[in-house]
Amino acid sequence: MTTFTDNKSTTKTIYPKSVRDSKMVGEWIYFLVADGTDEWFYKIAKIKKDGSAFTYISQDADFSSFEVVGDTINFLKRRKGEDFQTPLSFGSMRTDGTKEKIVMSKPPFNDIGINNFIRINKGYIYYKDYGNGKLYRMKKDGTGAKVISSKGVSTYEFYGDVLFFSEVVKGRYNDSYIGVLADLNGTRKITFVSKEDSLYPIAYVDNKFYYTTDKPQDNLGNFKSDMHVYNRYTGKKNKLLSLDTNDRFLGKVEGGFAFLSFKKETVYKVGFDGKVKK
Repeated sequence: MTTFTDNKSTTKTIYPKSVRDSKMVGEWIYFLVADGTDEWFYKIAKIKKDGSAFTYISQDADFSSFEVVGDTINFLKRRKGEDFQTPLSFGSMRTDGTKEKIVMSKPPFNDIGINNFIRINKGYIYYKDYGNGKLYRMKKDGTGAKVISSKGVSTYEFYGDVLFFSEVVKGRYNDSYIGVLADLNGTRKITFVSKEDSLYPIAYVDNKFYYTTDKPQDNLGNFKSDMHVYNRYTGKKNKLLSLDTNDRFLGKVEGGFAFLSFKKETVYKVGFDGKVKK
């Protein structure tokens, strides 16, 4: 667990072991810690951003993923004595580890090895169904399940009151992807990308959705990405930039986006207009 600050990227290790699924909430960073007995399940811990006050929230090494909403942690957890192939229990507890309870012992989702397939947003659970792969949402008590996507999904993301998801179109040799924007309840759907080889969300800014698509360059895993923008209200879509081989998106920054240069091993900035900044 490492932090970096200022333009010189001063780094500081605040926790010396490998962690997973770190989430920053206020002054605290929550994360999963392996105990060395199982590669799929972890303990939940937290630490302050300055590296102080490390605390185990739960030392049960049975958690696979979690979300922090206010003073509540929602989690997926295996039942004692069962392996990763068994559907996990969904539950909640306070951020201090108290009042742990199981809400659903056999929920319709499972996210072993998959990031962000279970999200809590504005009082609802959004999840990829364990059986058909479609995107659903339900209340946190497990009731009121509603299907949102018409096909299985590969990823999804929230941008305020806008929901993005990519649907998978099965092919004979390779799958392709459809990009969809919708309201949080799955209405007012707009399909803006059809049958791309890949589709990755970047940001939603001023009614414009930014995303990248990848094209394989060889059989060695090398790829090139193109950056695009789609205006949700005008319906116009434009290609902004072709990235160098294996460059990848790091995050949104002031006035644009940060990308990692694979060749130069540096971080560079791209503006909302698609122009590389010095």
